[in-house]
Amino acid sequence: MSVDRGRLVLSAAGVALLSLLAVLAVAMSQGVGGLAQGRTDGDRDLAPQFAIERLDGEAFTLVDYVDRPVFLYFWASWCIPCEEEAPVIESVWLEYRDRGWMFLGVNIWDIEADARAFVDSLGLTFPAGQDAEGRVYLDYGVQGLPTAFFIAPGGRIHARYDGQLTEEALRELLDEVPISVGG
Repeated sequence: MSVDRGRLVLSAAGVALLSLLAVLAVAMSQGVGGLAQGRTDGDRDLAPQFAIERLDGEAFTLVDYVDRPVFLYFWASWCIPCEEEAPVIESVWLEYRDRGWMFLGVNIWDIEADARAFVDSLGLTFPAGQDAEGRVYLDYGVQGLPTAFFIAPGGRIHARYDGQLTEEALRELLDEVPISVGG
């Protein structure tokens, strides 16, 4: 009789576990508990200032671009959406740099060799650097990848985008940001 009771308890526990897993699967598929994806309008707070070394050895200091719009893009070499999105950013960069934009890709949670290999394998020419100390992504509140910020001239955050940008969404957000202070 104790064997039957043990099987009954084990069966009940199994059913409860399967039910819990089913509920979790449905919740996750609906985005419950996940990071928000898509656009968030900036609160017009000043973008946190930072300085990093670009992968090409040049220095990048955000304050040097206070008079221009800046597209700030957080990525990692192992991030599949980043790999799919980077060529889109590259093609748009080639056009928007001539309109006064500065783009900067900030590599996080990676080793430098992997970051360089990613840039080289995709033929990326937009400036990229590595947040080796992990300060920049923390200051910007980055929790997942890819994440992008659209910073207006004057240094105020216009918008944030969590998740993979399409070319259409990227262009739309870039076009919303004025090209000059007060513009």
